[in-house]
Amino acid sequence: MRWLARFVGWSSFLAVPCYLVMTSYQHALASLAMEALELAGSPAHLEVDLHEPFSLGLFAAMCLASSNSPRRDRLRAVILGVLALAAFGLFAVLVFVVANRLATGHAGGNDGVVSRFIETILETVPWVSAPAMWLVLLGRWELPQGMLRSPRPRRRHPQSPIERNALHE
Repeated sequence: MRWLARFVGWSSFLAVPCYLVMTSYQHALASLAMEALELAGSPAHLEVDLHEPFSLGLFAAMCLASSNSPRRDRLRAVILGVLALAAFGLFAVLVFVVANRLATGHAGGNDGVVSRFIETILETVPWVSAPAMWLVLLGRWELPQGMLRSPRPRRRHPQSPIERNALHE
């Protein structure tokens, strides 16, 4: 319950800067995606309207709310995770454009069922990727013991004196 209270506090605090940079972040994301598509020979005009960079703030809040992992590992997780999630956001936008082009013949929009479905999938990516990244980077410390680990196989105890001697050699 304490983790949840710390998470709510950090996410509330980080929501303000995320909101303040949202427009410029989405514009930069769209610009990078358009440049990548142009380099690939498939230019497109994009306007990104995702809940970005709130996924980065959500992830950072999860890391900062954590208390079981070593401080150095939490800081490393914030830095690596934010960079990875930002790159993954760009990748998701590119996949969205390619999927829309293959399915509808144009780069985006929500004028058809397929486009709306692809857009809905894209909008879930930030809310799934942030907790998934947290699990990968800090889950082993923060989750209850054994939740991410498979149980260790039981060791068979030697039955005969010959087997016991073989183990000691």
